[in-house]
Amino acid sequence: MIPESFIEEVLSRTDIVQVIGRYVKLQHKGSNWMACCPFHKEKTPSFAVNPSKQFFKCFGCGEHGTAITFLMKFKGLSFPEAIKELADDLGMEVPEDRQAKVRQARAKTLTDYLAQAADFYHQNLFHDLHAIEYLKGRGITEETVNKFQLGLSPDGWQGLQEIFKDKAYDDPKLEESGLVIAKDGHRYDRFRSRVMYPIRNPRGQVIGFGARTMVAGEEPKYLNSPETPVYHKSQELYGLFEAREAIHKKGRAIVCEGYMDVIQMSQAGFLETVAALGTSITPEHVKKLFQLSDHVYFSFDGDAAGFKAARRAMESTLSIITDTQTAHFVLLPQDEDPDSLIKSQGPEAFEAQLRGAYPLSKFFVMDIVREVSQGRGLRTAEDRARAIAVAKPLLQRMSAQALRQLLVQELSSAVRMDPGELAALCGVTLLEVPQTAKPAQSQGYGRDTRQGERYRRPVRPVTTGPLFTNIKRRLLQCFVTHPAWLLKYSDQIEYEMLDTVDEWEEAIVRLWHLAQDHSKGEGFEQSQLTTGYLLSFMQGDPLYERVAELVSQEEVLQTPPEVAEYEIKCAFLKLEKAQLDAKISEILALEEQGEMVETGYLERLFRRRQDIHRSLVDESTQAVDFVLSNRLNS
Repeated sequence: MIPESFIEEVLSRTDIVQVIGRYVKLQHKGSNWMACCPFHKEKTPSFAVNPSKQFFKCFGCGEHGTAITFLMKFKGLSFPEAIKELADDLGMEVPEDRQAKVRQARAKTLTDYLAQAADFYHQNLFHDLHAIEYLKGRGITEETVNKFQLGLSPDGWQGLQEIFKDKAYDDPKLEESGLVIAKDGHRYDRFRSRVMYPIRNPRGQVIGFGARTMVAGEEPKYLNSPETPVYHKSQELYGLFEAREAIHKKGRAIVCEGYMDVIQMSQAGFLETVAALGTSITPEHVKKLFQLSDHVYFSFDGDAAGFKAARRAMESTLSIITDTQTAHFVLLPQDEDPDSLIKSQGPEAFEAQLRGAYPLSKFFVMDIVREVSQGRGLRTAEDRARAIAVAKPLLQRMSAQALRQLLVQELSSAVRMDPGELAALCGVTLLEVPQTAKPAQSQGYGRDTRQGERYRRPVRPVTTGPLFTNIKRRLLQCFVTHPAWLLKYSDQIEYEMLDTVDEWEEAIVRLWHLAQDHSKGEGFEQSQLTTGYLLSFMQGDPLYERVAELVSQEEVLQTPPEVAEYEIKCAFLKLEKAQLDAKISEILALEEQGEMVETGYLERLFRRRQDIHRSLVDESTQAVDFVLSNRLNS
């Protein structure tokens, strides 16, 4: 665990322009730095980096975030890895506990050994005519061999002794890294006379190998590195490091079944392709892919094994996907894989398969029906009941509420059931969508016709509903893009919003707490309190995406801090006015029922209401004057 105080120091010393400028050519234009977006293909620069807010936004594809989220999305790093990279750039060492340092030192040593082995295997390949002819026969070019650093393990039992000489071959770390096997007092290479596929982590370090036999009929065809301190196959994807830039540019990731598929697809122009490492697609895999792109395509063979792999991928995707992301499933024709399809019909044939891919919503229903009915369709009530039983745990694991609601609606057609009833059987809740209904016709006359109804209305918070949602949404937007006002209007936030009634107030209070906590730190300077700084501490928070999206929208509005302050004042005045209106209505209702009310108190409420109205007019006038004055001066 990285101490929060250290993260604070790293962020306070980080300049987002310098961080992004290392990977993208930026040009200074006005208050922003501009570039062609690294996350999608474009000719005219629409990628803006705002140094004052420490925030970036692409006006083309909508990608946005902080220095940390840029590294996470662009390089596929985790949050701790991004912090470490920023710290390394600043010459700072991440403080960790003793055990973590030991693990890190060991991991560094293991990756050093693995990198040496990868270099050795790669050089060895070019000295073996049989291996070269084998790869040529598979249609693999020298450029591809070098790109993926393909290699060949020697035929001897202790071929690695050539680089790990003398006692170095006896080092236990060679065994720990999976390169050497120790058995019955003997040590020998794990990989012998096989084509070697180095596996890299998102930082480009070699962490393991896949190894394929060149002998027809030899088993196992593929031999992989075992689990080690640096290699966990359920978390890594083959080719992700090499595909990262293409995934950003093309705006999609393609997942296929094996090493050779990745290599052949890359050679055919599908540079955005990756593969699992001899295991099913896991939620960790899906999470890594969605960090790089919002659009993921899973490609599997059209046989029983392919359907099974697609099902596992769907299950993992359902637990990770959000309402703004998409997943598609390609099921290739029988006896075809990406390699054979591209070789026989060309890259355009595979591109056509991608265009015709099943979206998650369709595949979800189709696969459940296929499993339950073996392709016959849901003919009986029993079939439909089984389909609901299969769907239940899948729907329950989802956090994307809108997508889940739509999946329920899709499935409800297949099982011939009302969506609400299906949702209840599956143990999930449908979102309540307010219906616009015409007012019922009055059956009587006079203002007291509905007096009984008025007093039976359910009690709801005063400051909820569409009007107040808009006010509080804008208030949150002003606070997050101009964080200094969180400190200035601390009293109002504490008075109005500590008893939060909705997600907008919750987000404002969350930001306020962050600003309060960090402003009390030793040596704190208010200039440190930028948008990017606050958002970095919300990484992983359920509210993060909502808040980041508001910042992204504000990059279009470009509200000056002075105007934002006027809006903040007006928002608090409107919220106070709503409380007063509710109180006045309550008192007048009691008076209508014949109860005694304190006239002086009611008059004070009305006077305060008039004061608020005048203040709102004054603040609005000042804001307009400020904007007009600025435009005239410029």
